[in-house]
Amino acid sequence: MRTQSTCLLFAAALLSHGLAHAGGYEGWRFGMTHEQVKAVGDPSRYYGFKNGDLGAGKQPFEGGDALLSFYFKGDHMERVMLIPYMGDDLKQGREAWRKSLDHLTRVCGGVESPSLGKGAAKPEAVMAAWDEAVPLMAPGERHQMGCSPMPGGERIWASATRGAGTQVMVSVNYGEP
Repeated sequence: MRTQSTCLLFAAALLSHGLAHAGGYEGWRFGMTHEQVKAVGDPSRYYGFKNGDLGAGKQPFEGGDALLSFYFKGDHMERVMLIPYMGDDLKQGREAWRKSLDHLTRVCGGVESPSLGKGAAKPEAVMAAWDEAVPLMAPGERHQMGCSPMPGGERIWASATRGAGTQVMVSVNYGEP
């Protein structure tokens, strides 16, 4: 009975702090406040954006580094975005896309891509779809892939977004369902 009471108290404490939501990335969990996010790791690495979201310096990602962005709804985090590449070199962007594919496959078991139809896609097809789509995208257009199957309690996907001129940004996103 004492163990059951202790478990119930612990669950109530989590719920009151907004951390009982499943999902997130590494030490960051959906529902965290700005202060809770900044308490993960070195607080000096975080910086604020004008819209109230947070950014952080480089984070290890699949053998390289990625910048981090934390998106909030009110005062509670709803998405973590890792940016392994942003620049004008499509070859480097493609390598970041491959690392993103490896990451999603490792985390979820497989991926699917809207450009390839519904259902799990082979890695070679995902990379061929990058080669066909991304060089021809107009500014603001996106090429995406997502976990297959999608885990419960979160959405995990990657995007290649064309910026101005030849700029491309590759991101991996962990978002609330």
